[in-house]
Amino acid sequence: MRRIAKVPCGVIVAAAVMAVRSVGAQAPAEELRKPYSELSARPMWASKVKEGLYVIRGPLGPCLPMPCPAVPTPVNPDGLLHEPGDVAVRVTSEGLILVDTKFAYNIPELLTVIRSISDKPIKYVLASHYHGDHNGGIGEMIKLGATVVVNDSLRDAYDLSKPEGGSPQVTFGDFGTIHLGGVTVEMHHFATGHTRGDTFVYFPDLKVVHTGDVAPEGMPTFDYRDGASAVGWVSEMYDLLKLDFEWAIPGHGRLLTKDEIRQYVENVETMNGRMKELVRAGVPVEEAGKRLKLDDLGWARSASTQTFLAGSIPGYYAEMKAVIEKERKLGAIR
Repeated sequence: MRRIAKVPCGVIVAAAVMAVRSVGAQAPAEELRKPYSELSARPMWASKVKEGLYVIRGPLGPCLPMPCPAVPTPVNPDGLLHEPGDVAVRVTSEGLILVDTKFAYNIPELLTVIRSISDKPIKYVLASHYHGDHNGGIGEMIKLGATVVVNDSLRDAYDLSKPEGGSPQVTFGDFGTIHLGGVTVEMHHFATGHTRGDTFVYFPDLKVVHTGDVAPEGMPTFDYRDGASAVGWVSEMYDLLKLDFEWAIPGHGRLLTKDEIRQYVENVETMNGRMKELVRAGVPVEEAGKRLKLDDLGWARSASTQTFLAGSIPGYYAEMKAVIEKERKLGAIR
C-alpha cells in the first residue's frame, strides 16, 4: 500500500462564467436515479449524493463532444442524449477532492457549478481513466493548483495527450489513499477492463464508489487500442462488489445500486458468452456485431451502443477467439 502525502495547493482562481445562472443550482435528489430517457437537454448541474459528496452531470445534449458539428454532418444519429463523464466532489474541511474533470472546454462551467457547492480550494483530482470526456481537463486543474493522481499504468497515456498545464504529478499502483480534512478516499485498480488503468474511487465513510466507465448507464465499451479486456472487465467488477458500498456513481448517467452493479456484471458475462458462440460458429467479425443479441440486456439502444458497435467489435472478437483457443489448449492438457 502506498500512502500519498498531502501537498500544498494554490487557491483556485475564479473562473470565467460561461453558463447561465441556473447552471449552479442544486438539482433535487430524485434526479440522481432518473435515466436518460426521463431527462432533457440542459447545462451542467450538481446533485447531493450524501452529506459532503456531490455528483456533477451534464451538459446533456445530442452529441459528444459539444458543440455539435455543423450540418450536413449527422448530429444525433441514435436520437439519444449524451454527456461527458460524471464528476464527484468530496467536500472536506481542508478543501475539495474531485473525481474526473470532463473535457478541457467544460472547465469554466464545471468550476461555476463546483463553486455552488463550496468555495474551498480544489486540492486533489483523482482520475478514473484517461479518456478526454472524463479527464481532458486535468491540465487546467493543474494550472489552478490541484494535484492530479492517476494509476501508474496510465500516466503515459496522459503524457501522450500532452495536456496544456502539465501531466499528473502523483501515481499509485493497485491501491492508494488520500487523507484530507479528516476524510479518507481510496483508489482501487483491480484489473485491465475498459482501459489499462481503470480506477474505482471509494468513499468508505459514505459507502459510495465512483466507477468511471466500468459501469456507465449504458453498455460497456472496450478500448482495445489501450489493451482493454472484456474478461478483465468481469474480474474487476467482481472485485468491486467486494467493497462495502450502497451507491455507485457511474462514468455516465444515473446513480446505480449495488444490485444493479451485480446485474451489470452478469450481463457482461452473458454478452461474452454470446460472442464466444459467434466465434465458435465461424461468424465473420464483420457480421458478429450485427448478430450479437443485446435487446434482453437492455443495451440494444443505450448511449454507448454506437460506440461499442463502431469501435469495440474487432478487438472483442479477437479476445474471445483467444479465450476459446486457451480453453481448447487447457482441455487438451487435461
